Amino acid sequence: MKWNNFNTKGKVAIVLGIILAVAVITYIIGLITGLGITPLRIIFGLIYVLFLPGFILTFIFFPKGKEGIDQIERIALSFALSIAVVPLVIFYLNLIGLRISALNTFFSILGIIVIELIIILFQQRYRTKSNIKNIFL
Repeated sequence: MKWNNFNTKGKVAIVLGIILAVAVITYIIGLITGLGITPLRIIFGLIYVLFLPGFILTFIFFPKGKEGIDQIERIALSFALSIAVVPLVIFYLNLIGLRISALNTFFSILGIIVIELIIILFQQRYRTKSNIKNIFL
């Protein structure tokens, strides 16, 4: 089935499902540390920490359309934005007294992703009401 055949809600559901699946796989692999799956843990951890928060953030700042950016720029910006946002959030959570651990970092990044997705859903609702082009098209 082609991507253009899905309606807006279907596209949002697919993107949310992929992001949730990566988060769950990363969490499960992070829990199972002694089974010799360290390479998988590193790969999914790097995607989760260094790519996903920035990738979702690029859809907030640069929605697709005429003024949007292409995929190579989106991927490069996603790494840069993740490297900028994730350490700042972890640092400020440490300042308010939350210890830095793997579990706290996982849930902090998950919180960043959820907040970004909520912002995208609000933007989506605004764009459909004002007939602006969808960000996932």
